[in-house]
Amino acid sequence: MKSLSFIFLTLLLTVGPGPGAAHAQSAPKKTEQPPEINDPVTKRPPPSPVLELPAGEGLPPMEELVDYENPLLLFQGQTSGGLPMAEELDPGFPPDLLPPLAPPPQTDSKPLTPGELKLLALGEKVVASVISIRVWDEFGGQLAHGVGCFVSDDGVVLTDVALVHPEIAGKIDRITLTTADGTNQPVTGFYMAETTTGVTLLQADTAASKPLRLRGGVDFSSDVPCHVVAVSEKRGLVIASAQIQRDSSITALGWHPVRGDESPGAVGSPVLDAGGNVIAIVGMQVPLKSWMNFALKADQAAFDIQRKRPPLQPLSALPRMPTLISVAKSTEFLDAFQTLQSKRVDAALPKLIRLTDKYPRSAECWALLGLAASYLGGASEAVNCQRKAVALDPKAGLYWHQLAFARLRETGSAPNTAEDREALERATQQRPDDQLAWLLLASRHVRDGDLGKAEEALNRVILLAPDFAQAHYLMAYVRGRLRDYERAESHIRRALNLNSRYPEAWYYQGLISDKKGDLDTAIKAYQATVRLRPGHPSAWMNLAHSLKKAGKSTEARQAFLEHQRRTTPAKP
Repeated sequence: MKSLSFIFLTLLLTVGPGPGAAHAQSAPKKTEQPPEINDPVTKRPPPSPVLELPAGEGLPPMEELVDYENPLLLFQGQTSGGLPMAEELDPGFPPDLLPPLAPPPQTDSKPLTPGELKLLALGEKVVASVISIRVWDEFGGQLAHGVGCFVSDDGVVLTDVALVHPEIAGKIDRITLTTADGTNQPVTGFYMAETTTGVTLLQADTAASKPLRLRGGVDFSSDVPCHVVAVSEKRGLVIASAQIQRDSSITALGWHPVRGDESPGAVGSPVLDAGGNVIAIVGMQVPLKSWMNFALKADQAAFDIQRKRPPLQPLSALPRMPTLISVAKSTEFLDAFQTLQSKRVDAALPKLIRLTDKYPRSAECWALLGLAASYLGGASEAVNCQRKAVALDPKAGLYWHQLAFARLRETGSAPNTAEDREALERATQQRPDDQLAWLLLASRHVRDGDLGKAEEALNRVILLAPDFAQAHYLMAYVRGRLRDYERAESHIRRALNLNSRYPEAWYYQGLISDKKGDLDTAIKAYQATVRLRPGHPSAWMNLAHSLKKAGKSTEARQAFLEHQRRTTPAKP
């Protein structure tokens, strides 16, 4: 398992996105990386307008050190060592499922809005049907926490299999239910617990219950407005407005994203239409501040409830297979893994889809499918797969790392979401030796304008990997922004000593030397930049300025002409 994990991490670092859709693109041959990967920290401006050859001594202004902006966007590097793959389920559910979303108590004569009245009516309709579920071991420790709802008059409860997953089934001693009014009752047994469909039917110790109706056949070809419902033992019934989003990608496998502006409920929460009918069941909860759930349509649950009920079984008979480790050791998993490892991604993708369809509660399967989708250019599909991986195993830092990278690839060179930052923070918390995650987190802090946090993250990177040229380069940039030019120059020299073919580091060396008035060093640095990267947007112009200040007018005009040639848009 250790060697398998190391290869898994290596795949993460070597597999990158390619053009085309995930289902149509073959694995590309290894080619030279584009400048955006090799030189990751430049914020590239749009092409300059056409410039006339300056008469006399005039030149357009050069880029100054204080104006240079180069937040790290994306890079590929190498790390050493590996981390074991996740081998046990950690539910990690918060103690409180949702903040209160019901209309606040009236303190004046202001009437409720029509929307608040509808929400209140819906809550009154379903309040007796939705319950909080807690799963306990024999020592009184809580193994899982989620939500369910009554689906029969005699106390049958529908929830998701994650609450009784085979990984924890052998530890379960009892399950308790809490209704919105605070009433507690035990579960006396179960009828089914399907790891593939997620349908889990428990029997409550009650003679009568108020069931919810399951509505199948809902058309999810477009976004569907809905409400996610849960019960907090402190606050009673709570409801969040949301939408079930269409996901027709080949890696969706029937899982539909459920998103909204408020908290999303928990695993097992019923997703209701405006009439209070269950149209989906939450099966995965992504532990992000910008919440997202993944839900399965209610069709399979409705079918299982309507057919003849199987015999009631004790909790001790809950299925204990497949465990996560048994999936990772299975022949089909190893075959798909080895196919992906050999870079035959077009052949690995259908194998991974079949594997994930068979074992939808395996974080490893979703993570590998996400890697394959990313390599074949399916950026959005890769993000959704990695979200499922962290939902299933929120303590696996490797999956947070992969989610951050997938999110960066999806959003392009200048991501502007909180998700990549939060994923990077979780990755560094769970894997404090992840130098790549620390470096990307530092660059995110730079983009956010928090240079103090950026420097702290870079200090961690340099401690972990003193010979990491990108870290010294970004540290030079941070110190330069803080006007500490001596330390900035020290770090940029270190970066160049480690990688003399790093054009952006040469360019920054030129900016620092120009600032200090060291024209000879600046000229050499700019010349090295354009030699390594002839299309650099500013290096030719800065070289022209430095040559002019050094009294080399002919060379300066030649450099300016080269700048003009490379930045003038081609005529149609």
